[in-house]
Amino acid sequence: MLTTPCKFSYSFKEFQILILLLFFVVACQPASLTEKELTTFVNDESNGLCKKNNIGEMEVKVTYRPTDLLVARELTTEQAADTAKIRVLKKKYGKYLYFILSLSKNNKEALHQADGFSQYSELVQTLSFRMGEYVNLTTAASDTIPVGDFILDRTYGLSSATNMLFAFNKEKSSGKEWVQFNLNELGLGTGNVRFRFLMKNVTNAPHVIFSTKEK
Repeated sequence: MLTTPCKFSYSFKEFQILILLLFFVVACQPASLTEKELTTFVNDESNGLCKKNNIGEMEVKVTYRPTDLLVARELTTEQAADTAKIRVLKKKYGKYLYFILSLSKNNKEALHQADGFSQYSELVQTLSFRMGEYVNLTTAASDTIPVGDFILDRTYGLSSATNMLFAFNKEKSSGKEWVQFNLNELGLGTGNVRFRFLMKNVTNAPHVIFSTKEK
């Protein structure tokens, strides 16, 4: 009878260890996904790669865009298993961090909700050519990373948001705890908006399984 408490205590510790191990197994994210699955993964806010803020009728959203999704978009179906081509594209895109900025108003493209032609014309110029003046990244070490390049996705009012892809040199983000996407007021009444991304979420994002790439 005297040994029963000891046996129970030991078994309970084993049970705790088992539960802890199961937790880490369940919590561990997949290393590889299909292109479609990775797109879903990064758009799930619980994974820390998509952030949004609602300001009145406006929604501002910033989503990290893994390099593999840019590579996958450029590959043809026949090239999906071409490892040499994939290496070339990964090298081409791998020097940068990519983020998509989405601006919507009442679930419509913010650009096409402008108040009159004058504001619309000014926004087109800003979103097409001047976003480097309004956007940058900062790091946990107080470094500033300017926009390397950006492109406005012109969908002419047919989308639910105005989307822009931004590229930033990733060198200064290496080894930092986080990077912060900074958007300053550009004429849409959002004010200055900040979105912070943990670098562990960015660098540990799953890769695309190119050999099983889906259209």
